[in-house]
Amino acid sequence: MSTVHPEISKLVANGKLQGVLAPRLSALEPGTYCFHKSWGVGRINEWKLDADQIILDFEDKKGHPLKVEFAAKSLEPVPDTHILARRHADPASLQKLAKDDKPALVRAVLESHKGSMSLDAFEAVVKPKIVSEGAFKGWWESCKKELRSRPEFIVPAKRNLPLELRGGDLSPADALLSDFRKARDLKGKGKALDAITRELELFQDQAVLEAVIKEADEAATQNLRLRPVEALDLILSRDELRDKVKALHDDVSPSLAKAIAVEGPRLAECVGSLAVSRQRRVFDALVDATGDAGVESLLPLMNRLSQRSLGEIASVLKEKGYDGPFNKFLMTGITQRSLSSEVLVWLGKERKGAGSAVFSLELSKAMLSAIERDHFDEANRKANRINDFLLADKEIIKDFLKLGGVAQGRNFARQVMLSPGIEEMGKRSLLARFIRVHPELEDIITERGNEKQEEQEETLLVSWTSLTEKRKTYEHLIQVEIPKNIEDISIAREYGDLRENFEFKSAKEYSLVLSRRRFDIERDLNRAKGTDFSDASDALVSVGTIVTYVDLESNKEETFSILGAWDTKIEENIISYLSVSAQALLNKTVGDEVDLPSEDSAITRHVKITKLAKVDPAPYEAQS
Repeated sequence: MSTVHPEISKLVANGKLQGVLAPRLSALEPGTYCFHKSWGVGRINEWKLDADQIILDFEDKKGHPLKVEFAAKSLEPVPDTHILARRHADPASLQKLAKDDKPALVRAVLESHKGSMSLDAFEAVVKPKIVSEGAFKGWWESCKKELRSRPEFIVPAKRNLPLELRGGDLSPADALLSDFRKARDLKGKGKALDAITRELELFQDQAVLEAVIKEADEAATQNLRLRPVEALDLILSRDELRDKVKALHDDVSPSLAKAIAVEGPRLAECVGSLAVSRQRRVFDALVDATGDAGVESLLPLMNRLSQRSLGEIASVLKEKGYDGPFNKFLMTGITQRSLSSEVLVWLGKERKGAGSAVFSLELSKAMLSAIERDHFDEANRKANRINDFLLADKEIIKDFLKLGGVAQGRNFARQVMLSPGIEEMGKRSLLARFIRVHPELEDIITERGNEKQEEQEETLLVSWTSLTEKRKTYEHLIQVEIPKNIEDISIAREYGDLRENFEFKSAKEYSLVLSRRRFDIERDLNRAKGTDFSDASDALVSVGTIVTYVDLESNKEETFSILGAWDTKIEENIISYLSVSAQALLNKTVGDEVDLPSEDSAITRHVKITKLAKVDPAPYEAQS
């Protein structure tokens, strides 16, 4: 039963204080410490009960008076041994402790807070009274290193987890096991398992590790469908432990490959959320377990991966013989302008390595298209990666220009000058590189006012049939795909926490892809001019001409039709007039010899034109 001070009893008897507050005020005698939620820790200096005042010395407010009833209601007594009371009474000793024995200070703080507190609360106690504001960050980093070597402390990996003091006298091994078993979620178990793997020399009893493996297996298996990223991460942690202790391998533990075989390519969606250092292992296991299906599920994921991750996935697919699907996906993405800026930058950097097979002038057009796309996308406008890459890489323009002649270089330079996503200084820098390769392009600088010529260069010649198909694609995008994506986002939003909602993230990411496609298609349709090629020439190579030529080295004869920008069908020997091969042939005639470049490299063949003819306009006429 609480004791009431005689002086306080008089206040109650005289009706100056509610009886229920008497025990609380009695605990706040002069000389005791207390805490106020606004002013912090203070020491009761004096009672002036006749004047209805309690005088307190707060750390930053000495001799502060409070009305008696307000003090009784708002102040909480603090023991003399509490870290706040010690900070008030003798801050110099705690400052010295912070310098000489950091773990001792942390222990004192935690013991005053029942052994657990958030990092924000810990900082509020220590900073700036014990450790100054400017020195705290470095002090805490050094402190964490010391705490992690002491088994009595649990140092959180993230700020939303508490800093804790373990009970009992645990050995380092027991402390690690305690962390693992007390972990509240899969992520915590994975971190604890990684710590056990790093300190394997502490564990002499194999049975203990077997029990840990079994618990990790059960947790991962039970959550693989509901929380796939965390479960996959835990499986990877478990497999890394098994790899270091070969005796732990058995047929019971669901290895990564087995987990992927059960869940299938769906897990590919989760790989981008894993640490890059672990992604390669998943790529390997996914392809090994599911073959072609695994590759098909991995390729679209590339648009959401970092450049380091792209290097890993490219390496895995090459090692396993999937260069073909990999390059086909990239070529399709370049043509359809569906690759992310991150992928395009990676291809530029890897133009002599993993991206060499798809390094072409078409890639330069895709990059410029992406610069415009990012320029009009508020989320990416400040971080236009491709623009920065083109300016930083001093050789990329020269390498692009090697793939075509002066005409292609001129068109490329004009596209750079017309791009709204490149600032004026950047354009000048890039144009200087064009002129170093082709000095004759210097006249472009004075052409910028020639609107008619620019308009002519920007016009896309397309067949009426391909124009109709493009319009149908646009209508389907506007009327079906975009509304469906909006509906998917709305449905996914209802699934819960958006930070862990993969359906929502996927739908939102796809909405960006659809927006980019819409921008590109609208831009192309505005530039398009339909034709049936009835005005084509059979005297000179032009748009709508069938060209027959012979390779002067192999003596092999080939025939190609040169049609509109969207009419390419390699399997039917139809190429776009914008392709590097067509550009090399345009305006040539029978008997001319041409150095014909291929579409995907700088390799050329020396050919001789032997025959020209007009294409049949009937298949390309406008639909009535």
